[in-house]
Amino acid sequence: MSEKSLKVAVIGAGMIANAGHIPAWKNCGDDAEVVAVFNRSMERARQTAARHDIPHAYDDCAKMLAEVQPDIACVCTPNVSHKEYALAAFEAGAHVFCEKPIAAGYADAVEMFERAEERGRILFVTQTGRFANRTLAAKEIADSGQLGDMYYAETSALRRRGVPTWGRFHISDDSAGGPLCDLGVHALDALLWIMGSPKVVAASGATYTKIANRDEGLVEDLAASGAPVGVYEPRPYSAAEYDVEDMAAGFLRLDTGATISLKASWAANIPDGTGTSFILGDKAGLRLDPLTLIGTAGRYQADTVLKVPADPDVPFYGHWKAAAHFVRVLRGDEELMIEKDQVLNVIGALDALYRSAEAGSEVRL
Repeated sequence: MSEKSLKVAVIGAGMIANAGHIPAWKNCGDDAEVVAVFNRSMERARQTAARHDIPHAYDDCAKMLAEVQPDIACVCTPNVSHKEYALAAFEAGAHVFCEKPIAAGYADAVEMFERAEERGRILFVTQTGRFANRTLAAKEIADSGQLGDMYYAETSALRRRGVPTWGRFHISDDSAGGPLCDLGVHALDALLWIMGSPKVVAASGATYTKIANRDEGLVEDLAASGAPVGVYEPRPYSAAEYDVEDMAAGFLRLDTGATISLKASWAANIPDGTGTSFILGDKAGLRLDPLTLIGTAGRYQADTVLKVPADPDVPFYGHWKAAAHFVRVLRGDEELMIEKDQVLNVIGALDALYRSAEAGSEVRL
């Protein structure tokens, strides 16, 4: 590919487009240019275009793709429509930079990758948790063999009260799930990647809707619900619409013999700051936050806290690093960091956890 500026078209004009994707591409400087934005509401498309100095706004995605002919289509819509827009982008000849989770389920994800391969395009999913300095350091330690045989791990993404009331996350027809596919997807993806991407072979899950489907009359905190910036016209919210889980727990078996415990919540009566991630190895353990190597030194037990450079205090900074990485991939300067089999492994696990919760029994993948 030549060194021309890559044309980026943004599909969706919600919070993550305004706060994450568009600023990330703007940060790429001369390597990328956001040339158009689509939203089903032309008013919102125009507002987003004006806000970010984007030259074109559309309320017809097919027309945008045909007229703009982007190199990259950024899919920032609700989960259930990721496949629709990604397939349209592949047909138009664009690579796809897709918000997580990749799709509403495993079958849709497989179809998306198949179409990308048929068209010779790249499908990149923004599992941005991998780009945090702490996660990269944990991966380096695990790859070095310091942990030995990694046989058990726990990870959690827990909010005490953090339902995203400003969009359509809480409606299954749009999102296909709640905190498990919104937050759990990041936690699980990062953990599996650190562990060397072992394959999930069985899942046992449980989901609960106990709190978020009733109006508690609490003061809303957008930052606590995942939107520190980027919400300009929140959609009117009603707890009566809430039809996804507000808490999920699961147990996964891996093809290495290792197991993982996973928890995710938007609403749970837990102390603030509850939840961490750690990996147990037969040589040492690793706690992810703060990054701590837990083992022995001679005849004594010892904990080593690693001094890892902090990530910049920028909202959705992982998207900035992901966009820059994707540019380098398209230039042929780097190998793709988030691979097809890894993405399918994660969405397959989430799919299985939901199926297990419905069936009340373990599900083999």
